[in-house]
Amino acid sequence: MYVCLCHGVTDRDIRAAAANGARTLKDLRRDLGVTSECGRCACCARDCLKEAQAALGNCNSACATRCGNAPLPLLQAA
Repeated sequence: MYVCLCHGVTDRDIRAAAANGARTLKDLRRDLGVTSECGRCACCARDCLKEAQAALGNCNSACATRCGNAPLPLLQAA
């Protein structure tokens, strides 16, 4: 689903950013442009980030290979 319409950022983009190290809304703003325009996406983006972090849990590269939860490539904001 689209989280940030201003920058075309989806929940999948946020999950990928979390898998690549994003830990805060500020990280998402830097990496994807989330909340940098109108800001209406802030609550949803924060929730998506928290869910992504919870889903990652204690996953590491060894288990990611077996379970299919390997980090997705980070998409840069246009």
